[in-house]
Amino acid sequence: MPYLSFLFICLVWGSSFILVDRAADALGPVTIGMCRLLGGALVLGLYWAFLSRRSEQITARDIKHILVVAAMANAWPFVVLPYVMAQADQHAYFGMMVALVPLVTILATVPMLGIWPTTRQLVGVLGGLICMAGVVLDGSQRGIPLSVLVLGLTVPLTYGLGNTYIKWKLDHLHPLPLTVLFLGAGGLMLFPLWCWPGAQDAAGIGSPAHPHDWPMAILSISLLAIVGTGVTILIFIHLVKSQGPLFAGMATYVIPIVALAWGQFDDEKLTSLQLAAMGGVLAMVALVQWGAADPKHQLPDPLLD
Repeated sequence: MPYLSFLFICLVWGSSFILVDRAADALGPVTIGMCRLLGGALVLGLYWAFLSRRSEQITARDIKHILVVAAMANAWPFVVLPYVMAQADQHAYFGMMVALVPLVTILATVPMLGIWPTTRQLVGVLGGLICMAGVVLDGSQRGIPLSVLVLGLTVPLTYGLGNTYIKWKLDHLHPLPLTVLFLGAGGLMLFPLWCWPGAQDAAGIGSPAHPHDWPMAILSISLLAIVGTGVTILIFIHLVKSQGPLFAGMATYVIPIVALAWGQFDDEKLTSLQLAAMGGVLAMVALVQWGAADPKHQLPDPLLD
């Protein structure tokens, strides 16, 4: 069962990039981000309210930190990702960048948690950053503007920073209600911007000039919100708690491969530089994660507690 859950997570999150691409045919980045966040919060919130026996005491200080994570690691990347994909007309390319998250997390633990990387981790991080430079070079050779590439790199950057911030300030809270609040707050932050199309157009993140394929776009955003965000995060939480963070985190290896496979389905360009750089990044992720699991630190309590 854990392996089926793992496979489901990899397939769904790896496929989410092509779903974002299809949703962007008719919907703007703000709409896509807001619907994903609020849809995911709704699914998890219903589960928390009716099926979970978990109660949580959340203080005003906790709310402050929750809002920081919601803005940094939810609202921002969920809008930026569809924007850069639309600008570059590439979805598999940006799917590769998820592999950078563990390396960013290692770096973020130094200022936030005061934990310095081991020599092996430091080598892995530096090597991964060098390999990611190859990914950026490949993008520039495709004609993707440097500003779009840099903006795309902020997606794994904010994910990694957000994960570490949670460990730093919110580790005492249960992940299920915490995730509901992250997603809900992130979606609500985007709501005023969604209500102000003029501001979206001024920022260059408005709806497509010629929306098309509405049925596929609506189906895609529905799958992203309900399955890709809500259901899959719920399964991921369970996997982390039952099998440990390392086992669940190994999805980092598979998601870019699934994204690349969907890219080939859409006839996206696949270069030797892209493959070499991607292989190098994954190798560096393997280096820093190898032996990282500590059974003593796994959480044995089930998701329903």
